[in-house]
Amino acid sequence: MAGALDGIVVLEVGGYLSGPYTTMLLGDLGADVVKVERPEGGDAFRKWDGETLSPTFASVNRNKRSVVLDLGSAEGRRVFRGLAERADVLVCNLRPATVVSLGLTYEQLAAANPRLVYCSISGSGEHGPGAERPGYDTVGQALGGLLSLLTDLSAPELPGISLADHVTGAFACTAVLAALYARERTGRGQKVETSLLQATVSFVQEAAARALADEEAPDRDTRPASAQAYAFVAGDGLPFVVHLSSPARFWEGLTRATERPELRDDPRFATRAARVTNYEQLRGLLAEVFSNGTREDWLERLSGHGVPCAPIRTVAEALERSDVSRTRR
Repeated sequence: MAGALDGIVVLEVGGYLSGPYTTMLLGDLGADVVKVERPEGGDAFRKWDGETLSPTFASVNRNKRSVVLDLGSAEGRRVFRGLAERADVLVCNLRPATVVSLGLTYEQLAAANPRLVYCSISGSGEHGPGAERPGYDTVGQALGGLLSLLTDLSAPELPGISLADHVTGAFACTAVLAALYARERTGRGQKVETSLLQATVSFVQEAAARALADEEAPDRDTRPASAQAYAFVAGDGLPFVVHLSSPARFWEGLTRATERPELRDDPRFATRAARVTNYEQLRGLLAEVFSNGTREDWLERLSGHGVPCAPIRTVAEALERSDVSRTRR
């Protein structure tokens, strides 16, 4: 079965994660993706883990073909422009100054191919004081406010996933799809652009809305308290989560599953607002309760009372589970 983008040719120039993730998503939708790689070793991620084809490279480069071009040479740029003349989409995450120096700007390429959809991805935007700042995932998470919601600022640690790069790629893919749809109506392509900073700020919009409304910066504990979400370790040392949200039946189900009905009348926890205010007290009390018994037992009891809950799986465990496999199929 043909994909939605069957027949669409996408040209990728750049590397690392945000650009390649964008084009991978387009390839998943059926586009023919041509990846431009440098003569000296290709994409920097090819041997990232010391292997011939690293897992990091493979994770964002499926459904693509590659061509080796030296964009620093006149011949390499000539061949690239020829490819761009026949492409429907160009995704570029080179630094803005590099794009200008190579003569590969939207204006230059669109002059020969007015139907070209040109997607520019940068670190902090193409203009302004941060335009030439190196754009890497950790920098995007930090500048965009995301990292402050994921770590204790008094003892900061980094998350185990490149969120800013992947979020930016998802936003860029959406922009490309919208531009292709607009081209169907107008016959002309256009330039779309995003950055690690812009995409990350948009991604944290719930926290941003709170900051603007309350004039107080949310932190890592703000949303869990508001959403009444908890993480615990059972007596067998295995972690799990509970998400009560706002329906009263979930809170009532938890008190029944833990055999603590008196909590419903405790003024500290009797209402959702009270539970939000006294989040740390309730979390500590429940942590002690859940430390007695195995995770499997607690999850069975909680589920039996309709409480949203789940084990905290490693990535390997998640991929091995039959419910994930069924979802993939």
